[in-house]
Amino acid sequence: MNERDYSLKSLTPDSTLLYFLRTLFGSAAEYAVYIPDSGDVITLTKGQLVFLVERGCADAMIKTLPQLSARNIVRPVNPEEIDYPAEVRALYVETTGAFIGTLETAIYPDEPQYPQWWDAPVPFAITSRGVLRLNDTAVSMFGAGLEKLNASELPDRDEFIVRLEAPNGARFMAFRKLRPGIFTVDDCTEDLNDAQDITWWAAVGQTWVKEIEAKGGKWQRLSAPPEGRRKGYRACEWQGQLQGYLDIHMPPRKKSPQKQPETPPQSQEETSKHDEPIQPEPLTMRQPDDVIGSIGPQAMALLAAGQSREHEGYY
Repeated sequence: MNERDYSLKSLTPDSTLLYFLRTLFGSAAEYAVYIPDSGDVITLTKGQLVFLVERGCADAMIKTLPQLSARNIVRPVNPEEIDYPAEVRALYVETTGAFIGTLETAIYPDEPQYPQWWDAPVPFAITSRGVLRLNDTAVSMFGAGLEKLNASELPDRDEFIVRLEAPNGARFMAFRKLRPGIFTVDDCTEDLNDAQDITWWAAVGQTWVKEIEAKGGKWQRLSAPPEGRRKGYRACEWQGQLQGYLDIHMPPRKKSPQKQPETPPQSQEETSKHDEPIQPEPLTMRQPDDVIGSIGPQAMALLAAGQSREHEGYY
């Protein structure tokens, strides 16, 4: 396999097809090849690139060649059908940059060209054809689990963080681009957890302050305790370090009037009873005949006997 000379730094997948054509004519290469992170390799002749430029695709980016091929606007060449591909020169463009090599590379494009400093004692990662590869330093520090990531799904930014699920909890890996397709890798799990912890307590503080303001209170941040006071302020610390003081002023509480004991509500029946006037019971006057009629025969006998004894006494 031939070495790749990445001296064409200005040519990237974001370059236009017109620039690709100009660079191809300015080199000793006969074919133009685009190696995407995923999908088939696109191999074109000079005449095919000229055709695309004349068809109004001059400003189209190189990375759109797979879409142009899918729409049958251009039909790529099969490098395996070309005689002696190891002797034919081609201009390549991929995520990691552009280089000139033999056409044989288009047949076996999976292995990326590692930079000379790849084996330095720094954790590096390189992406190629949807695969993420780590150097030995990165593998010894973080394990080979990172290589299971789909490189084509990584964010297209200079810096980003990837979350990895692990048996002992989630890990967060920070990627920083050194050049297209090559990154430094750092484990930022502890820093990110600290940041999340700070965010949580900041939210708690804001909630507390909003409650103070809702009750009519006022607050201010002080660098030293207020003079002549022992209450009404709080010392604010974070991980044992004093950050300042929170001075709180709350409005005086208003005394609420004493409540009179409430009379239990009366039912409608009881209320109607109290509202009705009290009427005296009617007196029944008995006539003499009624009294005599109510005396039984034995009582009459006694009364009659008594009368006779009284009469006897007078004589």
